[in-house]
Amino acid sequence: MTQENRNDAAVTETVGFILMFSIVILSMSMIYILGYPILQKHIESSVFENAQQSFIVLQSDMKRVAFEQVPVKTMKIKLHSSTLSIDDSSSILINYFYANGTNHSLFYNTGEIEFTKDEKVLTYENGGIWAKQPPSGAIMVSKPPIYTSKLNNANMTTIGVVNINGHRSTGGNGITSITMEHNSSDLITPQEKVDVTVQINSVYANQWARYLEENGFDIISSSSSSVSARRAQTWLIIGRHDVDVSIM
Repeated sequence: MTQENRNDAAVTETVGFILMFSIVILSMSMIYILGYPILQKHIESSVFENAQQSFIVLQSDMKRVAFEQVPVKTMKIKLHSSTLSIDDSSSILINYFYANGTNHSLFYNTGEIEFTKDEKVLTYENGGIWAKQPPSGAIMVSKPPIYTSKLNNANMTTIGVVNINGHRSTGGNGITSITMEHNSSDLITPQEKVDVTVQINSVYANQWARYLEENGFDIISSSSSSVSARRAQTWLIIGRHDVDVSIM
């Protein structure tokens, strides 16, 4: 092979290496540009799904503290660049009426525990779990403790109220602890059938309205922030439970 042929071969090998290197870099860049947003979306979705499972555990622990009066329960939750907060912006007003016209009114600040990740929100409120996931909107993830049934052809209505006491917010990427402590409980059982109305003030009012209607309540009025519903001539049980909640 002549010197000229050797030089041509060396140039060809160099050009080939440069072309291969350029193709590899271009391919990696395309994968990063096109694939990273999809990967990031899956990661964020996984974070919210994990938080949802944690809130199912939270609901179970809260049930034991509130209804079974277990003194204290503690659980941990990973934040992953999210925020966990306790607020008292939701409430419930219960009115029940005897046949003689006597009226009893009970008002409770139920409060909520919220997990917020970007525009997605997961909320524990009055014993139920609710979620907002744009653009699909808000849904009920797990039922609250408001139940209806019939016994010997008579209406039965049970309203469980869980009042969350506490104000705190934390955020970041670490692990936070939620501590639930039983404070007090009351049981109210009218001795005859009553007409009962409930007014729930909540950002999930539309989902509350759907749940109440499915359980035999007649909707009186409904908006994006409040719902009022009525059930006539029912045996009524109201359980009110105060739980002190702290996060750290």
